[in-house]
Amino acid sequence: MNKQAFTFLTLFSLILVLSIYYIMLPSNETENVTTVESTIMELQEELDQKRDEIIAQNNAIIAEETSTTEAINEALETISETKSLSEKEKDIVSMILELGYEEAYVEIDNKIIKVTIKKTDASSSDASNVIKEILNLMGNDYQVEVKFISE
Repeated sequence: MNKQAFTFLTLFSLILVLSIYYIMLPSNETENVTTVESTIMELQEELDQKRDEIIAQNNAIIAEETSTTEAINEALETISETKSLSEKEKDIVSMILELGYEEAYVEIDNKIIKVTIKKTDASSSDASNVIKEILNLMGNDYQVEVKFISE
């Protein structure tokens, strides 16, 4: 093979590799969209991860051969409570979204319901309306904390 053909094939393959590499790179717009994740979504993901870990730990207790009946019953109860809390939180989020808010995050910790709502110019009447609706849904056994954020 002569030098010209060899040089041509070398340069052609280099250009081909570089073009494939360039095509495979994500564009800046796509990268910005995926990295800008809302605070509420991050909070929800953290809570979901925490709940999944609790369920996994209790499933491990149930699966162990050396677990006592009492330990298995406690693990089953914990799993049931965790799933119940998740359902209650989802119900509250749905109710808040029905009230017209864009995004909402709810965490129930003991008897405290922590609510974070995305709204730029929130007022105290917004907070009292949300608290009233949550107490109507959940009963007066809970204390409600409402926080508004604007992103």
